Amino acid sequence: MDGEGVADGGGRELLVRIQAVESLSEIGAVIHLLLRRFRFDYFKLFAARSAPTGSLRDHLLLTNVPPAFIDGFDTIGGLPAAPVRIFATSDRLAYQWHVSDLSVKAQGSAQVGQLMALLEEHGMSQGAYAALPTLDGRKHIFGVYGEREALTQADLDEFSFLSIHLLDRLATLEKRRAGQQTGISGLEIECLLMTAAGHDTAAIARRLSLSTRTVNYLVGSLCRKLGTDRLEHALTEAARLGYLD
Repeated sequence: MDGEGVADGGGRELLVRIQAVESLSEIGAVIHLLLRRFRFDYFKLFAARSAPTGSLRDHLLLTNVPPAFIDGFDTIGGLPAAPVRIFATSDRLAYQWHVSDLSVKAQGSAQVGQLMALLEEHGMSQGAYAALPTLDGRKHIFGVYGEREALTQADLDEFSFLSIHLLDRLATLEKRRAGQQTGISGLEIECLLMTAAGHDTAAIARRLSLSTRTVNYLVGSLCRKLGTDRLEHALTEAARLGYLD
């Protein structure tokens, strides 16, 4: 099992729990363990397309955020594009922010000022989130919120590692509910296709914002599931089973 990005035994135990999840309710139970580990109070797990429509409530899959916050968020009209420096906080697929990051925008926008007040009112001045594209053009997004100091880089990397595995597991469960082939995740297929196209491990890791060890683990895991240790055989079998459609 790939343990890179997991700082200690507790993190490894969480990774095992994530990989064993079989339902949305079990994902919720694991998320509460993640909240405790990183000392956040609230979370949102939702799915959206690149140009989302409708309210936040329309996209939510799981959350423990107070309904009053969701109502207020939708009434205000949502959050504008985040400052670029928020997106520079991690070399993976997770980012963190503080409500003060919105202060510059708030000077010229009553909407942003209202959002800052709403976040502070509900004890959500600090947050982090991870996003993972799905094969059908959506994004699964996992956000955590609370009142704590900023995550260290090591903590942010660990949050990223665990969150991406959580979101990848969610995508696998969604395929199962839709009656599609299961057991192979979207990330595993993505790594397989890029490897077959001639990209080396470092290039795939950069493209997917993963560690090289994670990429090797995902390709090896997929090959084992398909009963082969050869890439060309794995591609043939994945195509035969309909994973590449």
